[in-house]
Amino acid sequence: MPSDSTSLLDDEATFRSVERTSNLRANIFLFESMVVLSVYVYLIYGWKLCCSAQSHLLAAFGAIYMIRLNIMSRWLLQRELGIEELTVVMLLWLPAIMGSYIFLAKNVSDVGLGVASIMYTLGSYLNTYSELQRKIWKRDPDHKGRCYTLGLFSWSRNINYFGDSLLFAGWAVATGNLVNWWTPIVMGLSFYFFHIPDKEKYLKTRYAQDWPAYQTQTPYAFVPYLC
Repeated sequence: MPSDSTSLLDDEATFRSVERTSNLRANIFLFESMVVLSVYVYLIYGWKLCCSAQSHLLAAFGAIYMIRLNIMSRWLLQRELGIEELTVVMLLWLPAIMGSYIFLAKNVSDVGLGVASIMYTLGSYLNTYSELQRKIWKRDPDHKGRCYTLGLFSWSRNINYFGDSLLFAGWAVATGNLVNWWTPIVMGLSFYFFHIPDKEKYLKTRYAQDWPAYQTQTPYAFVPYLC
């Protein structure tokens, strides 16, 4: 989350602590998103799946995700985008996922598409609405420098990460191929063993006043009521 601190140690200040000074990187991110999405949709309709309920759903999932991603990066999160987000994430990680979802897609039943839609919608809600709740709370000057611990973030300290994993699991279900579960599995493990510890190391220092109570109040770092 954004930070206004200038006194953190260098290794702690690297996590989402650089305030945005221009929209240059956000504009580059938007352009890359449009290119990746265009190729994804073209391959769905022009090469692999043609016109079917499955192809429409997969195309919609891609479009909704890219729109959400840019709303998040441009408006909900007021930090500067990292170079790795413009390169590794947008040019390697996401194309690999979306390519896998196209090239390994198989026929799936209407029930499967329904389950996929529920999972995708719930995951999107958990990710985006949790960030919106936090942004609204942070607008209050009385909350400056305080850690947000309410709303969906009272279910899990990283409910947004769980939402992302869930939506990609739903997206994988829509492809009809169990092999595509590599995406939510790798993503979930990466969140749990790398991103969350790194993030919480920063938050523990950034919000030293609030963090111990929050960790006690919300003991689940990732999946609500599980871990």
